Amino acid sequence: MKTLDRYIIKQFLTNFVMLFVVVMLLFVVVDFIVDVDEFVQAGEVHKDSWYGIAMLATVGTIADYYVPVIMLVYVCFNGLIVVGAMGFTIVGLQRHRELTAVIASGVSLHRIAAPVLICGLVLSALPLPVQEFVLPDLAPKLVRAKSELKEPKKGLESKEVYFAQAGDHDLLSAARFDAEAGELSGVHIIRRDETGTKQSEIKARKAWWNDESGAWMLEEGLEEQPITKAEAMQATSRSVMRVSSYSTGLSPTVLLARRNALFASLLSIRTLEGLSDNQAVGPAQRDKVSQIISSRFSLMVLNVLVLVMGLPFFLKRLPGDTLMSALKAAGLCIGAWGGGLMMLQMSPGALT
Repeated sequence: MKTLDRYIIKQFLTNFVMLFVVVMLLFVVVDFIVDVDEFVQAGEVHKDSWYGIAMLATVGTIADYYVPVIMLVYVCFNGLIVVGAMGFTIVGLQRHRELTAVIASGVSLHRIAAPVLICGLVLSALPLPVQEFVLPDLAPKLVRAKSELKEPKKGLESKEVYFAQAGDHDLLSAARFDAEAGELSGVHIIRRDETGTKQSEIKARKAWWNDESGAWMLEEGLEEQPITKAEAMQATSRSVMRVSSYSTGLSPTVLLARRNALFASLLSIRTLEGLSDNQAVGPAQRDKVSQIISSRFSLMVLNVLVLVMGLPFFLKRLPGDTLMSALKAAGLCIGAWGGGLMMLQMSPGALT
């Protein structure tokens, strides 16, 4: 790597980090000001976990909420930040007459653009590992509402659920769903045949998900068989038997993905591929999963294309109106980036 390449890459990375920090701080400050009362109230609720200091608990809650959000915002806006860093780098070279000196020495514009494009390509690829290895662990926190921060239980709030299984004809409902613990409370399952006729009914106080067996392990599970009219007239008692598990494709991940479309988009490709093979996920939902997988790589390609589109507005042999060039580049790049995102989000189905 030549001195020119190292110098341009250093300037590019410096501008990228500075622009990233500025954009994230701006986003956090504006969002925080709008809902500052939510964080203050959450600090009062959780102060016992922070040595009884409400201010410390408030700061901890703010960090717990915004660190995952910053990672998600970075993935979404990485392409525009890279383009902005490229623009600041080239404009800086022009302002200090460095670009003029390099061109006068016989270096072509293509040679100058090479380190910019290579560095931009690497930076545009960074969101992919973030999506694969960072966001899946942060997914429960990213689907929280700010109002849930005030609850005594941190993480994804337990909520009432009712799900109809797509893979077969059973119906599963629960009074509460704790996504972090993979636990259902007040479980009620109706087993049905292909015609929708009720075959049996399972009730349990609680259920825990077992990944190895692919089943919900039931606590105090009882399965009751329905009786015919003739048996009812003869006062025949219903057949009740204990049941310890219920095999199904409705894992906690599937339940969350079906209830919250954002959660599905935060999962890793490996998990998404498992969802696409899960019989509890309907055809329309599998189409959505396939669209999410393909969009991971399409987003990286879109970011690179936007960078290539914006580069000619700044990298010129003769100095020009920098402000006008920046405005033209911003209009084209933002328009192309926004249109590309809209196309990536179009899908034939939904996960909710």
